[in-house]
Amino acid sequence: MPQKQAVRQIESCPEESREAAQFVINQYGEPHEVTDSQLTWHKPGPWKRIVASKAFYEHNFPAPHNDSFESVIDYKVPPDKFTQLAEFDGSVIAERTTGEVSARCHDEQANFLALNLMHDIVTGKKKR
Repeated sequence: MPQKQAVRQIESCPEESREAAQFVINQYGEPHEVTDSQLTWHKPGPWKRIVASKAFYEHNFPAPHNDSFESVIDYKVPPDKFTQLAEFDGSVIAERTTGEVSARCHDEQANFLALNLMHDIVTGKKKR
């Protein structure tokens, strides 16, 4: 994928999501896929996938920020834990059919934290 396409995509992103996209490029190199709405990396570092989205969502947990950076892992959440995860944080998304869980936040460290907390909830180490 040509670098120019990724650069154009980042330049067209709102400021609220541009920083996250640039961080991923700096950390993992050029994306594997570029569309009008997102950049995608497959198997970067510890992740199954990272998606840096042009869209961003205002989020106030634990402090106000914008979510536009999604990190995906393989993780099968037991059906009886979905409600607890949803009550914990709407930025942690469990996909039962695909056996994936993702965290969408403002940076990679926040996603690590959210997914570690997700694991603690699923395994019973932490109550919501």
